[in-house]
Amino acid sequence: MKHLFWAAAFLFVSVAAFAQKVEFEANAPAVVAVGEAFRIEFSLNAKPEEFVPPTFDGFDVVAGPTLSEGTSVSIVNGNVTKTSSFTYTYVIQASSVGKASISAASVRVDGKSYGTQPLTIEVIADEASARPGAGGGEKQAGEARSAKLGADDLLVRVAVNRNNVFKGQPIRATFKIYTRVQLGGLDNVKYPAFNGFWVQDLDVQGYGWQRETLNGKVYDAKIIREVLLYPQQAGLLHIEQFSLNAVAQIVMQTSPRGQSLFDDFFGGGQTVQEVRKNLSTAPVAITVKDFPAGAPASFNGAVGQFQMSGGIDKKTMSANASDNFTLKISGSGNLPLIQAPTVEMPTSFEQYNKKTTESLAHNANGITGYRQFEYPFIPRAEGSYTINPVEFSYFDPDAAKYVTLNTSSFNIEVRPDSTGGGGVSGIVSGINKEDLKILDKDIRFIRIGDPCLTRRGNLLFGSTAYFAALALILLVFAGGYLYLKKRLSEMQNTVLVRNRKANKVALQRLRAAFQHMNAGSEKAFYEEMLKALWGYMSDKLNIPVANLTKDNIREELLKRNVSAELTGQFIDTITHCEYAQYSPSSSGRMSELYGSAAGILSKLESVIKK
Repeated sequence: MKHLFWAAAFLFVSVAAFAQKVEFEANAPAVVAVGEAFRIEFSLNAKPEEFVPPTFDGFDVVAGPTLSEGTSVSIVNGNVTKTSSFTYTYVIQASSVGKASISAASVRVDGKSYGTQPLTIEVIADEASARPGAGGGEKQAGEARSAKLGADDLLVRVAVNRNNVFKGQPIRATFKIYTRVQLGGLDNVKYPAFNGFWVQDLDVQGYGWQRETLNGKVYDAKIIREVLLYPQQAGLLHIEQFSLNAVAQIVMQTSPRGQSLFDDFFGGGQTVQEVRKNLSTAPVAITVKDFPAGAPASFNGAVGQFQMSGGIDKKTMSANASDNFTLKISGSGNLPLIQAPTVEMPTSFEQYNKKTTESLAHNANGITGYRQFEYPFIPRAEGSYTINPVEFSYFDPDAAKYVTLNTSSFNIEVRPDSTGGGGVSGIVSGINKEDLKILDKDIRFIRIGDPCLTRRGNLLFGSTAYFAALALILLVFAGGYLYLKKRLSEMQNTVLVRNRKANKVALQRLRAAFQHMNAGSEKAFYEEMLKALWGYMSDKLNIPVANLTKDNIREELLKRNVSAELTGQFIDTITHCEYAQYSPSSSGRMSELYGSAAGILSKLESVIKK
């Protein structure tokens, strides 16, 4: 049985290997400098019978080819998978500036021929890329070379895909670091505040280091953050300065004299020194154009390209039964900011709070997906009704015009309530819900003849107690009227309502942050903390979040007699939360930041009076 098992396993491995699709590809840097030695690899996932190398016109072969191979076997749920890799590696040098081509290489596997795609490599005249080697030993014994970092060996850049946009049109901003030396790490990263923009972060986990040219020199470049910016106001906006501290690792070579043979053999003459450098970018100007005049009444700020569809679940239904009217807006643009269109229902339809669902994908081209709005309703009277077409308008920035979409009208047939029977308590045709009354089930006949009624006791009408009760009722009515009038005035004052509810909303967000902290979700914790702090100040100061900055928060708090110390603590807490989002070393401070934020908000609530 044991021999049978291994035979079966070998058979499965052989079948898996046989069924594997042969893949043969070449990999090399897209940009190199003249005289720079680099590797080109030809990778194959099957054992080759013959390898035919390409022609390296314009390149000098320094070493190669060297063949490396590897094999792995995995068994998952009884499925056996065998993976093989064979790699031919060359080390070559470019001899002249320009674009050079490397022809296709070919291999033969099981009698079939496979080839790679030709490669095109850009060769530039970067004289600084050839760093001094270990020679030049004219220095005195024991003297080390100075750790010198060139002015352009480390750079950061902020690139945007457009500088002139309409309000609400997305801008892709890419934060990238360029290096020509060994990079030891990054710290004290300070991203812009993005004042005037709504920000959506993009996933950069899949981005690795790439060879790029900048100002005629070759760099290793990597994207460290990428965001979509949606301008919320017209005018000249700026992406503020971006800065960080980079640690470069410089290899220094000491003079070989005075070293032992043991040190020479193990490379003991080299030392690595870390050099810190502060890097920053200049602000990037963005010109934001306002929407043109003549916006449709149904336009509510949607920008992009969209489609709209609508429908109802049932076209025929019974009175007092529930149904949903659904609107779906899909496409690309500022989908998260789109508001639900207005739907006009017949007066006899009782409406309830709408439900919103969405499915969004964020990529470098913008936000795509859909937002769906469900409008629940219950018809209260039988009859034939029509839901009028729903209108939705958006602004197309590519065509620089407004586009209006309309659904068709929807006819609904409402039948009598099947649970009410034919009694007088059922639904009456042609009567709206405002006029509908439920009659008593019993009808009492009028009594005829002498009723023989006699008076008992004193009448309340006209008595002192009657007038006292009437005066009391009038006083209660007047007091209730004044109270309701005051409450209505306060509810219409949105600024006052937001101010009073600011602390409650902030505490709800802090509780959500506390839950994220207990779950160990650092990113969600800091996002919720920042929403609580920025949102609290927006409601208290009556300043939109998009217009809030740390400077105007400081100024407004000082105007409201908040101490400079408490103001500084609030600003510092926001700053720590922003830094901690992108600094793993600060992850252990979640509990400290949470307690600090709760205490500061409590103190501010007792100081700020509106």
